[in-house]
Amino acid sequence: MQAQTPGRRLRLIEDDPRRRWRWRLIVAVLWLGSLAATYLILRATIAPQFVEVSRELAQARRALAAADVEKQQLQRTAAQHQRGQQVADRANLELQQALAARQEEVASLRSDLSFYQRLMEGGAQQPGMSVHSLVLRKTDNARAFQFAVTLSQNLKRNRQAAGTVELSISGEDGQRSARLGLAELGGTGPTMEFSFKYFQQLSGLIMLPEGFKPASVRLKVLPEGSNSIEREFMWKDVVIEGDA
Repeated sequence: MQAQTPGRRLRLIEDDPRRRWRWRLIVAVLWLGSLAATYLILRATIAPQFVEVSRELAQARRALAAADVEKQQLQRTAAQHQRGQQVADRANLELQQALAARQEEVASLRSDLSFYQRLMEGGAQQPGMSVHSLVLRKTDNARAFQFAVTLSQNLKRNRQAAGTVELSISGEDGQRSARLGLAELGGTGPTMEFSFKYFQQLSGLIMLPEGFKPASVRLKVLPEGSNSIEREFMWKDVVIEGDA
């Protein structure tokens, strides 16, 4: 007996485009509804906190602006104090310089007074010749110095004094000690000649060798018919700035 093959069934499905659009519309509406619900939930929960944060942010901005204003005021005050301090420092420096100049002037006047007193006192103390002063002035060249030696004798001696003066400077030349005479310091000769009745100033220019560090200056006065006179001056005691 031959088996029968079941027949194929044909199934018809009706395709309705409007139905598909309706489903799509429903899905879109549900999606938009979920977005709206999410927005409302977030607004209900976050909005109060956002308002609070906005208020705190505004307060922070106002505080920052006030701090900037205060900072500018403090900077202006500090600048005023600094300018005032600079003016005070400048005035103090000028006062110190004026005081130093007056002290130097007083010392110079006292020295001159002592000089003229010795001239007028006659033979009471030192009837012979003496070295009144030695001054070395700095020049624009750090190694060059103008010197001035003042010699005197009292008025009662009343005779002409003549002779020569030897000037020498001792110090360090590298690692060794050295004493340089006037000729080695750029002078016109080894000695300077003098001739006066009351007082005389001998002046000139000396040039220290490169690298030479002076320590002291020695003057040796050789008057005719009298004993020699020697004076030693510390370099730092006789060197002054500029012109008097």
